[in-house]
Amino acid sequence: MARRRSLPFAATLLALALACAACASADPSPAPGAQREVEDTTATTTSPTTEPTAEPTPELTASFRGVTPDTIRVGITAIDWDTLSELGVDFGRTNALDLWTAALEDINRRGGVNGRMIEIHGREFLPLGSTSFDEACVELTQDEEVFVVIGQALDEQVLCFTELNDTAAVVVAGMTDSLLDRSTAPYATLWASYETQAANLVALAEDQGVLAGATIGVVGSVDAGALEYAATVEAFRDAGYDVVEGLVGGNANDLGETARDQALVYERLKEAGVDLTVSTTGVPLEIFNAQAENYRTDQWLLTVVMSPAGLRDAGVDLPYLDGALAVVNTPVATSAQESMADDADVAACIDMLEATSDHELAYEIDAEVSDLASGLYACAITRILEAALTAAGPELTNDSFAAALGGLGELDLAGYFEASLDADDLGAAKGLRLARFDAAAGAWELLD
Repeated sequence: MARRRSLPFAATLLALALACAACASADPSPAPGAQREVEDTTATTTSPTTEPTAEPTPELTASFRGVTPDTIRVGITAIDWDTLSELGVDFGRTNALDLWTAALEDINRRGGVNGRMIEIHGREFLPLGSTSFDEACVELTQDEEVFVVIGQALDEQVLCFTELNDTAAVVVAGMTDSLLDRSTAPYATLWASYETQAANLVALAEDQGVLAGATIGVVGSVDAGALEYAATVEAFRDAGYDVVEGLVGGNANDLGETARDQALVYERLKEAGVDLTVSTTGVPLEIFNAQAENYRTDQWLLTVVMSPAGLRDAGVDLPYLDGALAVVNTPVATSAQESMADDADVAACIDMLEATSDHELAYEIDAEVSDLASGLYACAITRILEAALTAAGPELTNDSFAAALGGLGELDLAGYFEASLDADDLGAAKGLRLARFDAAAGAWELLD
């Protein structure tokens, strides 16, 4: 199978040094590596000198479930893109569990975290329905008893970790205030919370002047982001806009039923006179279904950019989306993607992933297979993970990990516009920009 290239995040993390305290010593012999003054042997008397000694290294213990004196067990959940493609939903990506594994192994190659090595347990899942994910969750939390899970989880799936099994999670997306409230274990995401993203989407669209006088319809799917859909609808209404709703029910892998449901949604939007259509799924097949129903709208506004290759693979005629706007938090899938190769942090991460995984990672926007986003996810999440594990210190528990996540502050995540974590906002990549689709060029162009 052809391979795509993913843009990883810089894997290099800032190491937090343990402080050394000075203490008095009557032993005239120097501490290892320490300098001492040469004694004056001509003096009739000498006095002992006070010399600094290293703080004793804390004894590592089995401080929490999934933590031993030698290891930290980390789980990975990765989407089974290959099987999804075989079912007819092609995002133009290939399975990326080896990318996530490679990024964690890089931490071990650099010595682990606070004296412990990462023990890796990975599972792939099919993002249609909940059965496949639930099985992966149970295996990682109950059978393997990992300390933390990283990777991907859709909407309320993260609660299998953070609520049902009291297991920390650092995942790509899915943050909402309600999910945080229900979680008993630490929980952070790479992407900003859905509430933050939705509010920024409305503000960016207003700045472009596309909302004035528009009749707005919002389409979404239970299987592909029901929480993002709900947050988007609420953000428009909070800003004073009426919205025609179009949520498709959960049909798992019955794509025919999904197409029929979406046909009804588009008919409803036509009848309501919608001229600005907001899509919250990120699924190219949704756009193909709209095109097949001859659904016309003056303006498409996407909450997740869809790659030109993925749109073509789904059967979308690119002119159908000409002029569409999409919110992006990285140059991936835009015409600026290739310039990311000039970023030293990005390049270092890509080189590491290519050298240690089965993936060939390409910067070319028109690559037949493009795992750029998957590589970015792997490097960014492991960067956040390593920083938080380091800051949590040797006594690693849910409480110390939660405090560490909330205290990380500004983060340099290669390939992302802006990122930070604090106790009041645990969704990292907050810097969002709009891109416009140029069908003739077959590319999304970032707007100033």
